[in-house]
Amino acid sequence: MKVRTAVFLLATVAALSTAIAKPVVAAPSPALAKVLSGLRNLSDSQFENVVRWAHSGAPRPSTLGRPSMSIGKEEWVESDILNLPDPGRRAVLDWLRSGSRAALYARGATDSEIGSRNPRRGGPESTPTPNPYRSLEFGSATLGGAPVGQIAILNGWAAVKRDGRGAHACISFKNAGSVTATRVLIEFPIMDDAGAQLGRLEMDRRGTFSPGIDINGWDSLASWQRGSNRGYDENCTGINMSVAAFPLLAARFVSYRILRVEYTDGTVWTPAAAP
Repeated sequence: MKVRTAVFLLATVAALSTAIAKPVVAAPSPALAKVLSGLRNLSDSQFENVVRWAHSGAPRPSTLGRPSMSIGKEEWVESDILNLPDPGRRAVLDWLRSGSRAALYARGATDSEIGSRNPRRGGPESTPTPNPYRSLEFGSATLGGAPVGQIAILNGWAAVKRDGRGAHACISFKNAGSVTATRVLIEFPIMDDAGAQLGRLEMDRRGTFSPGIDINGWDSLASWQRGSNRGYDENCTGINMSVAAFPLLAARFVSYRILRVEYTDGTVWTPAAAP
């Protein structure tokens, strides 16, 4: 009798557990599927508009009285979202506001139905493209930083391609003397972790460099890569090769050395001529 009672109780508990278990949603409802399809078919800018709409409280679009041709595609999608039953509506808005897909998964939606966009960025999800260049530590080979040949270095930077197939360096300088310069020849020694020189770049800058005037180049790798001031390129030098060079793969530091300065009065400064 006790065995029968125990079996009966176990069967009852199992039946109750099955009855109260949360049902598994095998697929999204037709209305939710329509909304997800509409979101997938929006352009990136239209999708961003819907994301902003969701963050602003998801107000009902003011389309009343307007001809259908003047209603934006995203407004139709916004109306469809608001017309969803509450669980589906909250699931879509939660995704648009936070990027979390958990509530949509619970409504039976798959990644292919949701699409590849990440609402936190607005556009499609993707792995960021790594910068093809890496920066080198840039600095003077000596302490101080006093003008050399009456040329004062203001700032500079250098970078090498990660695949060892190129390098780039830029510098800004000023004529600290009293005579206008017409040529400044600068080299950039490239060194490894131990400080051993692996190679060098050279910049032969010609022009009119009046005393006290900053002659600027790009101030960083980032500004060079996104910039459009071609005048700054004149203060840069670089190389590009079809095959990798081990010195560039091993490069860690870069310095600068002024090799020659020419002036309008015919005088020339070189390191050998320095007192």
